[in-house]
Amino acid sequence: MRALANERRRGWVERAGACAPRAPMWTSRSSWLDGLQRWAQSPALGQLCAEQRVSITAATLLSIAAVMAEHADHATGRHVAVTRATIAHRVGCDVRTVTAAWRVLRASQWAVEAQRGHGSPGTPSVGRRPSVYHLVPRRDPRPARRRPVQEPVHDFHLPPSGGVSSFSPVGSHSPSGRASAPVPRDPGKGRAVCPSRRSTPRPLATQRLAASLVAATHGLDRVHIGTICDALTATGIDPTVWTAHAITDALNADMRARGATWPDHITNPGAFLSSRLRRLNWSPPEPSTPKAGGYAAASIDQTPRPVVLTDASRARILAAQQEIRRVLRERAHHSATTHCHEYATASTRRDNHAAAPRITPLSLAVHREARQQ
Repeated sequence: MRALANERRRGWVERAGACAPRAPMWTSRSSWLDGLQRWAQSPALGQLCAEQRVSITAATLLSIAAVMAEHADHATGRHVAVTRATIAHRVGCDVRTVTAAWRVLRASQWAVEAQRGHGSPGTPSVGRRPSVYHLVPRRDPRPARRRPVQEPVHDFHLPPSGGVSSFSPVGSHSPSGRASAPVPRDPGKGRAVCPSRRSTPRPLATQRLAASLVAATHGLDRVHIGTICDALTATGIDPTVWTAHAITDALNADMRARGATWPDHITNPGAFLSSRLRRLNWSPPEPSTPKAGGYAAASIDQTPRPVVLTDASRARILAAQQEIRRVLRERAHHSATTHCHEYATASTRRDNHAAAPRITPLSLAVHREARQQ
């Protein structure tokens, strides 16, 4: 029973703390605690406490964080579902101190609250739910780059005409020469053939699907929309069958199955999307045919088809109904006869008891005297 209860609780925690696969996660428990310790021992903790109007020491914050890290998933740092009372008992502090520590961890982006808990120690167990946290690494903001101030150039002189050669001093047979890809040439004229530009626009349905996918996905808006269209076309995605929501759901399911994540920064969105799409099968789904037994109806309002009865079936049903009525009549008649017999027997007994002479002590004495005489 306890194992079943733990399994049900784990299932609820995973459902309550569900998040996107690209959500950040820690590399290890020790690295997360070390990073939090360096941050807590810096002046940043004092500044954040002043902004949030809370008071907590670095040692107390690290002790509470260590208890939370013990209850997190070892690989990801997610699904921390431990109550404030448990943490306070472990650390030896008040539950309000745990609340202040949670506020500091949320504001400093060292933890993400996936589900707010509810209930109190006096609430029945059915209505009590702990808060669910994900412990994530904190990313320090990048400082703004300052452009170097260029000093004005004075006395700038151009070289004389023809003084600079545009040819490389390295020969074509030199080992330092850079190898380049062979350029396709026209076999008739011997000239290099340049790739022709696209003369026809891409299909409008593909463009709309690519635009919807870029709007719904992180990191794909840094490239021309035509590149996304080419990636969709190359993988064989039919825009009349697949939608942007269905594509993102398929990508998220693939990442969950492989244990991969979606990067925050994508250098080449077109190539990255193509590599992710090529992993999956985008052929149109085949229409499902109903099978005998175990077929799930598309709607709960569907009614079963009426069964056509034959003459033989109707005759059997009528005979069964008549037999049932006969049995019920016999039982009713038998019950009524038994009740009448019992009632008559009881009445006879009461009448005999009333007609019997009552012998009193006085009549008994008179009877004895008459016998003696």
